Amino acid sequence: MTPRQTVVILTGPDLQHRYVAKTLAEIPNVAAIIVTQQPDVPLLRRLARARKRFGLVRMLSRVTLKLTLRVIGETSRRKADLARVLGEPEFPTHIKLFRTIGVNSTETQDLLRSLEPDILCIYGTYVASDATLSTTSQIALNLHTGISPRYRGADCEFWPLHKREPNWVGATVHTCTSDLDGGAIFGTATASLTADDGLGAVFGRCVVAGAALYKQVVQDMIKGRVINSATQDLSTGREYRVAMRGWIAELRVAWLIHRGLIRDHAAA
Repeated sequence: MTPRQTVVILTGPDLQHRYVAKTLAEIPNVAAIIVTQQPDVPLLRRLARARKRFGLVRMLSRVTLKLTLRVIGETSRRKADLARVLGEPEFPTHIKLFRTIGVNSTETQDLLRSLEPDILCIYGTYVASDATLSTTSQIALNLHTGISPRYRGADCEFWPLHKREPNWVGATVHTCTSDLDGGAIFGTATASLTADDGLGAVFGRCVVAGAALYKQVVQDMIKGRVINSATQDLSTGREYRVAMRGWIAELRVAWLIHRGLIRDHAAA
């Protein structure tokens, strides 16, 4: 008889994280969910980090962009669209729930060691360190809301629209490594967009497609089904960074959606 494999979910606290955790929790082998948050950092220190990371001009551009989106109501619309797609899921109550600070903190790593996961399912955290990933006895997996290796990194539901490639909006399940979205791929899924989708809904569609794929991959692993993984050819795609999504990119995507990019794709 095959020993029962223990699955632990490591994720964040937001709507999309709750949706994926709830979907994975339908697998009987899930023993625990760890919800991790980053430690609070004073505003001045956050600004200093942002300036170092993006440079002064890009930092100011991002700050003004975020403020503008909030003032004109676009931030609220995107959140509402996301909720329209995902609903209002909560973490399941029949599974042990732990909350920690820092995905790579000693607190999180000690808890993972005590839970002894065979399969560690990660979604929506900061990049996990090798020390965190080594707490699993078999494999650590990650869900990326983008189709790798073509779209890797940040905002990968956004950049396919920017490139006029809505058919590349989707999700990837891959081996989690300390390299950003660089592990071997176990599967990809294309998101099903509808004509009235805005950016919030597009992201939600990626989460829905990714959660279903994630569940299937983990179930196949538990049942011992052969899953052919593919090493990523990083020369075939691009890694997108947070700093790349500025005013020009936002205006371009807004214009493309207004001109019917998503509507025409959904009707095809």
